Amino acid sequence: MPYNGERRNAGKDRPGMAAQKKSSWRDDFSAGIERDGWAEAIAVLDSQKTGHAGTPRQAVKLQAAKIMSRHYGEGTAGLYEAATAFAGSESEGAQEVGLVLLGPMFGHNPAEVTGIIFRLADSENWEVREWAASALRRVISENFAAIFPTVREWAGHDSPNVRRAAAVASGSAAGSCTEEACRMLLEALTPLLEDDDPYVRKNLGAFAIGGGFLKAQPALVADWLGRASDHPRAQWNAAMALSAAEAANCLELLSGLLDQLAADERTVVRRAVYRAVLNLAKRVPEEVIPMVQAWKDDPARCHVYSRVKEKMGASGNL
Repeated sequence: MPYNGERRNAGKDRPGMAAQKKSSWRDDFSAGIERDGWAEAIAVLDSQKTGHAGTPRQAVKLQAAKIMSRHYGEGTAGLYEAATAFAGSESEGAQEVGLVLLGPMFGHNPAEVTGIIFRLADSENWEVREWAASALRRVISENFAAIFPTVREWAGHDSPNVRRAAAVASGSAAGSCTEEACRMLLEALTPLLEDDDPYVRKNLGAFAIGGGFLKAQPALVADWLGRASDHPRAQWNAAMALSAAEAANCLELLSGLLDQLAADERTVVRRAVYRAVLNLAKRVPEEVIPMVQAWKDDPARCHVYSRVKEKMGASGNL
């Protein structure tokens, strides 16, 4: 055993050794790609798995995609072949790398790319499903006319994973779509407002609509939600969309909808309304507090006033 000074010096060397080990996966991965040894490269990628989702960290997967793009060339047939091989492997990390590469290469083989995204959107691994939705977002943004019929079909698919992918990808793509494209996407997603699957519901109102479409096309969303059915899940989704941070930036457009939702007597809708009003009151109190105060003596809406006063206390100035 080395004496204490040697042990201290040995410890000082470890960061360099760790950095060398950390960078070696890139060298090994690159070597595999250069030999078209995809199984070898995938094995290197899998050596970087974490315990969180059973795949490598996002930075590792994106770096792997860059290495492949540099070697084969952006948008080339060689890159497409490698990407489909990765996406078709048993490795979930490799599947995600394949999805990153295939999103921009939809035009190489639209049917095949769509099939790959579809298969991985229904993966048992939640993280793979996220990357599949991201790939679909890229396709929607860059090839709307070609992919829209598929999005509409997926919104009615039997699998909640596939329906959820259609919703999340559409909302994420909204910022890069035209107003008419957003209108078409919203109409395609309309049946999902009443969807009873928890996975779909969790990702629709607050995220896809509130975090995506509302930011891109607030007037369009306000009109669309205002025309939603009276089904409790549809009204719940509308209220959850108003709970998103973006709602505070367009409250003038949404105030009529909020007033309508505040009068809903159903418990599930009321809970979502409370969340929306409390979030809005924290973000734009000067606009929301007067509205809530006006509901104090309104028999249909006074429950909202009472809940906000209870939760915010004196700080709410109610």
